[in-house]
Amino acid sequence: MIRRAETRLPTQLQRPVWWRIIVGALLIFVEVKNNIHPAANLLKASTPGEQLVMNFAMATLIAIGCWLVFTGIAPFFRKAR
Repeated sequence: MIRRAETRLPTQLQRPVWWRIIVGALLIFVEVKNNIHPAANLLKASTPGEQLVMNFAMATLIAIGCWLVFTGIAPFFRKAR
């Protein structure tokens, strides 16, 4: 019978990564705020193509923000073996 060594995550990896959570939350908050209530001095799209690209950029930044938040809180859900 082969015994496997128990591997434990280092203590630092079991803690949340706060900068990822904060930066991700700020990215999400700013993009949603700008979409719901845009400021008067923001760039406005003059063609449907520009609007499509602006929406794609917004969705990309929100996805990056969600990824940052998820990877920041993921150590909470990892089980130490």
